[in-house]
Amino acid sequence: MLHRWQHAAAMGWHLLVAACVFWKVAFAQQVLYWGDIMLYFLPMATFVQRWLTQGVLPLWNPHLLFGQPFVGNPQEWLFYPSSLLLPVLHPARYLSYNTLLHLWLGGVGMWFFLRTLGCSPRPALFGSTAWMLCGAFVPRAQFPGMFQSIALIGWLLWAVERVLHEGKAGRVAVLSVVTTFMLLSGHAQVAYMALLLSVAWAGWRTLRTGGRRWLPLLAGIAGGILLSALHWLPMLQLLHETPRIQLSVQGANRFPLRPEQIPLLLIPDLYGTPWQGNWLGRGNYWESAYTVGLLPLMAAIGGHRFRPEARFWLAVAVLSLWLALGTSGGLYLVAYYLLPGMRAFHDPARWLVLADFALCTAAALGWEHLRFSRRWLMLPLVMALLAVLWSWQGDNLTDWAAGRDVIRASRPETISSELVASAHATAVHGCLRGVAVASLAVATLRLALPWRWWVSMALTLMELLPFAMAANPTTDMATFSRAPTAAQTVLQTGGRLLVPDPAPMWRQYVSYLRYGSASPEYLRRWQEMLGSNIGMMWGVSEASGYEPVTVRRAVRYYFHLAQRWKQLPTDSLLLRDLQRAGVGAVATGKDAAHWRILPLPHPPIRARTSSSNQPLAVRDLSPQRVEISNVPAGELILADTAYPGWRVQIDGVPRSWRVAEGVFRAVTVSTPSARVIWQYEPDSFRIGLYLSLLGCSLVVGTTAASLLAAWASVARTEG
Repeated sequence: MLHRWQHAAAMGWHLLVAACVFWKVAFAQQVLYWGDIMLYFLPMATFVQRWLTQGVLPLWNPHLLFGQPFVGNPQEWLFYPSSLLLPVLHPARYLSYNTLLHLWLGGVGMWFFLRTLGCSPRPALFGSTAWMLCGAFVPRAQFPGMFQSIALIGWLLWAVERVLHEGKAGRVAVLSVVTTFMLLSGHAQVAYMALLLSVAWAGWRTLRTGGRRWLPLLAGIAGGILLSALHWLPMLQLLHETPRIQLSVQGANRFPLRPEQIPLLLIPDLYGTPWQGNWLGRGNYWESAYTVGLLPLMAAIGGHRFRPEARFWLAVAVLSLWLALGTSGGLYLVAYYLLPGMRAFHDPARWLVLADFALCTAAALGWEHLRFSRRWLMLPLVMALLAVLWSWQGDNLTDWAAGRDVIRASRPETISSELVASAHATAVHGCLRGVAVASLAVATLRLALPWRWWVSMALTLMELLPFAMAANPTTDMATFSRAPTAAQTVLQTGGRLLVPDPAPMWRQYVSYLRYGSASPEYLRRWQEMLGSNIGMMWGVSEASGYEPVTVRRAVRYYFHLAQRWKQLPTDSLLLRDLQRAGVGAVATGKDAAHWRILPLPHPPIRARTSSSNQPLAVRDLSPQRVEISNVPAGELILADTAYPGWRVQIDGVPRSWRVAEGVFRAVTVSTPSARVIWQYEPDSFRIGLYLSLLGCSLVVGTTAASLLAAWASVARTEG
């Protein structure tokens, strides 16, 4: 009974922390919007909601790049349980409440994992709170799928640890369910890293204890893979149709942690921050942030002499930090060539997620063994030396780092002397704050154990909470209350939108330096540009669009059209090709102030015969079902992306189709006035669905058998 009260109290505490971080979402009815939320995930969530409320499961997305697969998209979570909230909430509210929910789940999962490791309640609460507020977790809220996956890491390790303790069928079934959620949560890279960590932890535990739990463990993970087959089988098919399956070393090394950014572990604002409008570190802030707080860091380091588990987690933290350095560290190159699957992922800095998780775990394990020592006096001294160094040369170091950033190097105007001075002032303030926190942290170790915990929690909250609260700006729901007039302009053409160069929109509204204004008026001007996928929220389809995992032939054709537009937008052959690609309008301009939506002079043609330039009427019955009536004899060309899984029927008779013009779908019609139906029915989804149902049956059967065995055991005991 005591354990239940402890769990309930801990869950209440984690909910309070999550509500403090996202207090504007919880109490002020505001919503998250910045970055990829508005550029990608909000339009996608709106698309899913539109069809789920009509009882249709969207397998295909017709709104981007002439159409892209939706089922199997590694950035989406169509079959994750949180999608059940979409039909009852506005998509912006859904994404915001879902983020708050998963921050809470992340803390609770870490709490349960630490308790299974034998941590007493106070250290477990200390470590799980630091995990909720750490730099590798909260700033990534603009990537909802990644955020969901990060939140489940603690739950996955908890389920693994329970199976390692006792390989009962019920625990194996729980591991299968947690693994399923991890694979469905919307970020393959974090799921990959979490599963690697789980296997490493299980291997270390087996070597230490000599247990033989590998068979139940592998059965649980295999069950999760089987349950999630309806997502990952289509995803594998999609990856083979994209350039992402085999990234080059340079492509994979897109956002690493730079060597000069390692001190961000101690001083999170050493190069400024985007919410103060002066981030000048290389890359972006949300990929390189990874502070866990000075006291948790001290506990993680101090406990390694007393707990073997702490030594394992410290080793994980060091290796993950090493991997996060990318090619400059060297270890990433070894992993790139030796670890299967590494070539499909970029951004080495995401290994910082495991580094922070490991440090917070080690902090909880080492907390009760943390004692005052004169060696800890070195920490305030190191922080003071860093403050002196940054006061003396920080502006030059910041200017050097900013000048070597790939994005800013092409735009020197983003590195002004005023901006460098602002970032330098923020950094010096952060260094002085670090000296004060380090001094208080060392002084805290002088306190008796109960008081030490209370003061440590307060100091850690004071250190981490301000950064966590500021890391994700919010706006009023009025921002999304009406469609942009530009969207109506495109819809009236009856065709697709082409954005040949989205760079002006990105320069104005999506800056690494600053978040910008959160006012609805400012953000409506952003929406009026219809850059990225924003028009998709209002039903606009694009020949362009922002999709991290694109079908190769579609994105090549888009680049081909975009380059031709940039060279000679009035070319008659280009205008004809745009018309025959179903494009009705072009969004263009040299900068945000001169941005215009230009309807093309000729009506768009999405479907036609090869011998005629006359448009045929197209009806989208659903995202994956297209009808074309009264088709004359000849070769019918539909200007939608050719992709495996599309099937065609002519007057109810299945026919074979081919790829036309390197990107579109074409079929031969032999009789006039035919009715042509295109249906997206990928075999990968069908087989995956069967496998998932089989996995569900196995998990339910295993759980039922486990419960019956438990009841029988209780009955025998009572008898």
